[in-house]
Amino acid sequence: MDRISGLSEELQIKILSFLPTKVAVSTSILSKQWQFLWMLLPKLEYSTKYYSKSDCQKLRCFLHRNLPLHRAPVIERFRLKFHHPGFKPEDIKLWALAVVSRCIRELKISYTSYPNQPIYYRVACTHAYRSLP
Repeated sequence: MDRISGLSEELQIKILSFLPTKVAVSTSILSKQWQFLWMLLPKLEYSTKYYSKSDCQKLRCFLHRNLPLHRAPVIERFRLKFHHPGFKPEDIKLWALAVVSRCIRELKISYTSYPNQPIYYRVACTHAYRSLP
């Protein structure tokens, strides 16, 4: 057993939380113990800045499949920054509802189809938003 696998789950999650989300998710292939550990991360950040159109579609499918299954009791931060028009308002609503149900503390969504003209949606202290339709 390696040293990190011998640590408590809480400490492993803390270590993963310092990694970019994409890297933290990739640790799921290390072993069965690590397979779903990333699903307990309290901070999730996704960006499509350097993604191709097909990679954006993969991210969209990944978020649809996995975000509703995320198991962290509280999500400290969810940030989504995307630059391709392949995302639909229904996608954003589904993801926002998924993280709001986890007592989200910071929700930041940024969309632009032009690199220097982002549109930001930011919600902080979303306790009042738990009843979004």
